[in-house]
Amino acid sequence: MYITCETCGYDNNPTDAEYCEACGAELKSTSPAIIEQNQPITTPKVIPMTPSGPELAVTTCQACGYDNNPIDAEYCGACGAELKSIAATTIQTNPTITTPKFIPITPSGPGLESTSAIPTPSLSTTISPARLVAKQPNVPQSEFPLNNVAVVGVFDPDSGPVDIDLESFLGGETVSRQHAEIYPEYGHWMVKDLGSLNGIFIKPSGQTRFGARITTPMNLNPGDEIAFGKVQFVFRLGS
Repeated sequence: MYITCETCGYDNNPTDAEYCEACGAELKSTSPAIIEQNQPITTPKVIPMTPSGPELAVTTCQACGYDNNPIDAEYCGACGAELKSIAATTIQTNPTITTPKFIPITPSGPGLESTSAIPTPSLSTTISPARLVAKQPNVPQSEFPLNNVAVVGVFDPDSGPVDIDLESFLGGETVSRQHAEIYPEYGHWMVKDLGSLNGIFIKPSGQTRFGARITTPMNLNPGDEIAFGKVQFVFRLGS
């Protein structure tokens, strides 16, 4: 046991000491403070926190918006405003999260099927017949009817005959064996080059000059002029 000095606070003076060993103040009139050494150290008991309830009632301050005031508080803990006239707001501490229910989409109409075939348009549809009318006089054949796909060229012993043979036409030497193909597509007549040497040229109806050599399939309109090499025709509808 030791005596604590009230003057300087030194607490290691023996019980029979008359003066403080630190500052020399008299210790007789001072009641000894008994300090037990080697006191047992107790471990504080930790109490687990449990939720007090599913809901916590608090009051929101209308002055500053602070929403964590106890329900029985009279003044706001943040700004000090009076809370008496403010109704309590109940905050649910552990809200229940509901999973949305997904409903599969099914056809609503009686005649609607879940999988329906999408019709694919045919490249070759019903189309009006057409013809190629020769521009040159005194030709072996003045016109060629067009009812379906037709290959323009000249006869060759290896590839055989073609639909529109221009070998005997003036300028026929500029026509390749398989020069061009004329065919219907989506209700229109089209012409494309089959890799000819001297090409295909088109003068649109109403124009005065031929355009450049075609490199992609082109749409034919009534009155258009077509040149296969040097051999020229006018495209007409009707048989």
